[in-house]
Amino acid sequence: MTQVYGDADWYQSRPEPERIWTGTLDERRIGIGPDTRGGLSYVLITDLGQLSVYAANAEWQLAEYLRRSVRVRGKLVDLTQEGNGRELWPGSIEAGDLGPLSG
Repeated sequence: MTQVYGDADWYQSRPEPERIWTGTLDERRIGIGPDTRGGLSYVLITDLGQLSVYAANAEWQLAEYLRRSVRVRGKLVDLTQEGNGRELWPGSIEAGDLGPLSG
């Protein structure tokens, strides 16, 4: 399992519970402009829809998982109050169907 933000203080201090998300990681097509939130380079495509994945300064870690089936341990953060939407903050990621995660 590859650590992404799981050890970061700002990640740990968020009140949202960590959950496991499964799906396919793909690039997120976004326009560039003054209202564009940076760091949302990827999307996790799940059975329930798509989740924007926050990846600021972690694009290189997630790049190896592009277009692959993944399991993400992360927090779904709702930034609607700040003028953004919901985004998945990955604590860690791993490829494929590897069975239940421990912990």
